[in-house]
Amino acid sequence: MNVTVKLTGLLLILLIGVVLGLQTAERGISKVSGTVDQEQQAFYIKKMDQGKMEIAVMGKQVQTENPEKVVNYMSNMGMTLGSTIKSGAQTFVDWVGGLFAP
Repeated sequence: MNVTVKLTGLLLILLIGVVLGLQTAERGISKVSGTVDQEQQAFYIKKMDQGKMEIAVMGKQVQTENPEKVVNYMSNMGMTLGSTIKSGAQTFVDWVGGLFAP
């Protein structure tokens, strides 16, 4: 179990590093070539009119009226993880605040 958690954490860090590296490399290439005004191809989110959003990951585009309608396994897991981290951070802040309260 411990090894699985460590491996998952390392893979997540690697994935985030790859995405950030692609974005950084793309920005550098566009600065060198002189085309700074182009949209990024690695990852971008653009708000359209009337609450629509356009999301592109590695060149594949998804356009939706409401981002909550695009639901899949990864987004559910991400929302669950985010709410867990948020509640954990709030509990930690409350605990630290309780140490210093008179």
